[in-house]
Amino acid sequence: MARLRDALALPRSGRGGVWVLQGEPGVGKSRLAAAVVEEAEQAGMAVFAGRAVRSAAPVPLRPLGEALLGWLRTGSVPDDRRLAPYLPALGRLAPQLGTAPEEGGSSVMLVGEGLLRLATALDGPGVLLLVEDLHWADPETLSVLEYLADNVRDVPLLVVATTRPYDAPVVTELVGALRTRGALDVLPLEPLDEAEVGEMLDACLSGATPDGLRDWVLRFSAGFPLLVEEVLADLRASGTLAEDPSAGPGQAGWRVATELEASVPASFARSVEDRLDQLSPTAREVIEAAALLGTDFDWQVVGSALGLDDRTASAAIRELARDRLVVPDGDGFAMRHALTREAVLATVLPPDRRRLAALLAEAVAAQDAGRDAGAEQALAELFEAAGDARRAAEHWLAAAREAIARGALSSAGEALARASDHPGADLAGDLDLDIREAEVEVHALAGDIPRAVAAAASLTGVLGGLDDQSDRSARLRLRLARALLAGGRWDEAEATLAEAGGDPALTHVLEARLALGRQQEDLAVERARSALSEVGADRPEVACEAWEIVGQAARGRDVVEAEEAFEEGFRLADRTGLVLWRCRLLAALGALDIVHRRPSDERLLAARSAALAAGAIATAARVELDLNMLRTRYFELDEAMAAIDNAIAMMTKLKLPDLSVALMVRALTHGLLGNEDAMAADLEASRAVPHDAAMLAVAIPGHVLGPVALTRGRYEEARRHWETAVEAAARFPSLPFSTRGLWALLETVLDPDDERGAWAREVIRTGPQANAPYNRFVQRCAEAVALGRTGEKEQAERVFADAEWPFPGREPWMELHARVLVARAAAADGWGAPEQWFRQALEGLVDYGQTEAASACRVAMREAGVAVPRRAVGSDRVPAHLQRIGVTAREYDVLELVVEGLPNKAIAERLFLSVRTVETHVARLLQRTGAADRGALAPHLAG
Repeated sequence: MARLRDALALPRSGRGGVWVLQGEPGVGKSRLAAAVVEEAEQAGMAVFAGRAVRSAAPVPLRPLGEALLGWLRTGSVPDDRRLAPYLPALGRLAPQLGTAPEEGGSSVMLVGEGLLRLATALDGPGVLLLVEDLHWADPETLSVLEYLADNVRDVPLLVVATTRPYDAPVVTELVGALRTRGALDVLPLEPLDEAEVGEMLDACLSGATPDGLRDWVLRFSAGFPLLVEEVLADLRASGTLAEDPSAGPGQAGWRVATELEASVPASFARSVEDRLDQLSPTAREVIEAAALLGTDFDWQVVGSALGLDDRTASAAIRELARDRLVVPDGDGFAMRHALTREAVLATVLPPDRRRLAALLAEAVAAQDAGRDAGAEQALAELFEAAGDARRAAEHWLAAAREAIARGALSSAGEALARASDHPGADLAGDLDLDIREAEVEVHALAGDIPRAVAAAASLTGVLGGLDDQSDRSARLRLRLARALLAGGRWDEAEATLAEAGGDPALTHVLEARLALGRQQEDLAVERARSALSEVGADRPEVACEAWEIVGQAARGRDVVEAEEAFEEGFRLADRTGLVLWRCRLLAALGALDIVHRRPSDERLLAARSAALAAGAIATAARVELDLNMLRTRYFELDEAMAAIDNAIAMMTKLKLPDLSVALMVRALTHGLLGNEDAMAADLEASRAVPHDAAMLAVAIPGHVLGPVALTRGRYEEARRHWETAVEAAARFPSLPFSTRGLWALLETVLDPDDERGAWAREVIRTGPQANAPYNRFVQRCAEAVALGRTGEKEQAERVFADAEWPFPGREPWMELHARVLVARAAAADGWGAPEQWFRQALEGLVDYGQTEAASACRVAMREAGVAVPRRAVGSDRVPAHLQRIGVTAREYDVLELVVEGLPNKAIAERLFLSVRTVETHVARLLQRTGAADRGALAPHLAG
């Protein structure tokens, strides 16, 4: 439109040009042309509009005649002596203008010149000539267009034509030649991309598009705007897309009320059916068979199924491509888009569909090449369409096994459901047992312990009455053992493993997981490495699990070693396409990002998305747990609570052993929010469900009560809690306890004689997880305090500088408390920059909303003889009128960027905050100022 608006301005200065809108049917040529006509009419231009029509014997100059006759209904030809000689030639278009001359070689040229003279003679800002569907135009019209293109440059005439790129080679050749010599401009129109389809749907629905609808509409419209509109209209008409009664007053809301199913718009169906009727019988049968194979198809398979030689099949494909029913797709071909396939299938009668499906199924099954899950699913669907239920079930089972191997557990579960959903079919014998055995494995891998155990128990009962099923029984016991291990049922798992056998490598891996569950880390590593030595690269799924166990065993004592093991497993899973292990190991690496004090949540979010897509609900729940821990680090407590509530809901449903840990983590979140009763209730609940007593003995004082006391600025109380945790951890040195170093810092600062402090630093330095980044950080802080106390001031400053927060953006709140503690000691011992450290910590604590801790910091500043700001540090830049209504320094930062017009995501990136935190600041600004919306905040910035 921008380029066409520039073109519309040309006639005002006596100039003209030719513009061709080129694109496939439904891409928006006519809509764009209509917009151009509307703007031309609003500008006062004379508009001539005509259309070519499809005809076996087209009327010469028909679109030009329609254009001129239409204009003459309301317009009139001026009396102009320069135009008069050409009126007889224009009489070929409009008889009232004169008697057309006899046919001759110059007649077309005279018509073109007559149009140029008419445009020059008319008063006003110029003339627009629109010729639609040029691909159906007669040769005379094309000749006139060529003449106009070569001579319109100095005439106030703008010619706009629409055409398809493939339907008329003569037109395509002419347009290309004229473009090459600079006589016209081409505007190629392409289908909308994914984001643009989303924008169009939002506009059509006057609001947010329901989840999943954009991708579905994109698939069936291929981004063609006409089809987007028609598919959407059909969804509304059928009730599939219904108004959402929960939308607020004056808001447009929609929901997907029923399952989305392909609905071919009537106009598109007629278009496809018309093209099918014009095909040769062979080409028609080829496209009907191809449609049964899917949107993409192998033309050689189609030819083989139909008994066609390559030459005949190739000729049929060329015919289909010529009619734009199929398009090249890499080395093969594809339907033009998904709706083309649906429209073709709608014309195939049931007997023909069954016959073609049977032929195609046999042709595909005869191929020896290995098939992935998608190919097995396609073959299963063909046998279903052919009415062969048993063979369909066999291939659904094969699809499920392929999906299990890749870790795509949702897809595997759906395939198994299809395999067993054939009432009356003969699925007895090994096929039924294979399906049920695969169901046990899917439930176990997904972490759905109740269903896995129930399915295994049911199948065990069946196998007990059968002969010659020892191998299957052994495999089943291994799968049952995996489920029991995932549920933390160690004794049952051990007994089941003792009865299993038949797969030494997998047995070693499961024994390693059992040892890990019982905190026998050395034995776990030994068993896992035995499995690695046995399988090598032959069984990557076993190797990935072994690497995960090695990393988990190492995490409690050496996070560097743990990360190396997780990385090794992740690279293997990524290289071999194992979806489940890729997301599990990515989740493990994301959890280590927290331990390493990295501020990024990218790996955790990617792991959660991958786990949910794969159906690995247990992994997704664990990621939610880690996301909570990351959110609490930055006091983003609403997000943290949402994450932990999701985790608890999933863990409760699946009866996962981590539920007690999740309840303890939610207790921390409640404590940080100041909800002490809710904190106490969750701690009690964490002890009431099956739990690891050693873990809770360390984690409750060390990861809940200590941090909560810290946020209140009650450092003596925090020290007592961490001391309790450290004493418990001494009995269980392998347990993860990445904040134990804070105990050493508290002891060093709060013990002026440094007896307990020196002992605490030695315990941390020589104990487990000494290289955990947070432990190393607070250990260095404690060493700096000890050095300053002995008068080694320069060394103390260097050590503390080395320990400080190394990443851009906000300093986590626990690091701020470490800064307060160091500042207290530095002020007492006369080293470093305690005033600066106090002020930095105070500003951060105020920004996090830790009011009690900020008050404690002010008290420490007064005791140290440091001037205490009357307002929060940083608020000096907040104008007085905003300070009076309580706007904080951080809220003022956000306000400035909102007024600049930045969206929340950009503000978050600029200030190194989360989007949710920015949303909270914006909401508070609206509340404090009384502004109705973001746009109304600008006046408050200036006062």
